[in-house]
Amino acid sequence: MDIKFYVNSFHRFNGRITHFIGTSPVDYIKTWFSEMYCGFRYGCSFDDYFRYEFYKKSNYERNKFITYRRSKNLIQNCNDPEYICYFNDKATFNTKFSAFIHRDWIDCHEATDEELQSFITQHERVLIKPRKGGQGKGIRLITINDYRKGLVNGIDNCIAEEVLIQHPELSKLNPSSVNSIRVLTYNGDIIAAALRMGSNKSIVDNLHSDGICGHIDLQSGVIDILGVDNNMNKYLYHPNSRVLLPGFIIPNWDQLIACVKEAAGLVKQVKYVGWDVAVLEDGIAIIEGNHDPGHDIVQMIAQTGLWSELKRNH
Repeated sequence: MDIKFYVNSFHRFNGRITHFIGTSPVDYIKTWFSEMYCGFRYGCSFDDYFRYEFYKKSNYERNKFITYRRSKNLIQNCNDPEYICYFNDKATFNTKFSAFIHRDWIDCHEATDEELQSFITQHERVLIKPRKGGQGKGIRLITINDYRKGLVNGIDNCIAEEVLIQHPELSKLNPSSVNSIRVLTYNGDIIAAALRMGSNKSIVDNLHSDGICGHIDLQSGVIDILGVDNNMNKYLYHPNSRVLLPGFIIPNWDQLIACVKEAAGLVKQVKYVGWDVAVLEDGIAIIEGNHDPGHDIVQMIAQTGLWSELKRNH
């Protein structure tokens, strides 16, 4: 048991009671009883409770959501442990899904110093990514000068990747990050998608790194409601670029759908996957696939639960 995780979640939940519900002792006690009930009945975590606005919803509405416990059960029951190796190591993933990544990369552990210097020199700037881990943690943008000056340490368990050049329309939102699409698949079917946008605070677009998310209509590839951040603040415009979010059209949408469906069929033993996809000017590049996808991002923006959708496809 990760005690630190639960302590942090506890403090975060208490802070959100004050922010979303109120400061009275009655509010505090009622909210805690409500969370314990939702946790027992629906598998709702501390974060789920406020991200899905369970304090506003009926039991009927609450039951529509993929919660923390339900997500863990999906991962355990749908993703064969013998095959998740293709997803939990970025070098293995890039090798297995080489037809879909559309970028150069090199394994820092396997490469010689000369090979790594040559790779960085060739691409001018590269991303250093830990082979394992998520939420954008540990990702660094480096140049050959950084490497030669000894400013890049601890990269033995990392890969180096060419920086993708995203579609100009997506760059308008936030040029300092690749603004990727999170696509959730189950049994090879696409059930939801969201646009993840960075801010000027980070080179990654992750929601946990000051990012913003927009809900995408699967039929049209258009953002159809206000964007949100990790604190459930809502955005009509991107806060930095001032680009209007509702009505924003994702370029190459039909190509993206076809690409993800094809990739999802490559390792059929892993049925429940969250794909991070970059839209390029002339195509699509899959950044990574997550065998333990965050269940929150594709539900919290539109406040639409996907549990019923998954049960229909089971």
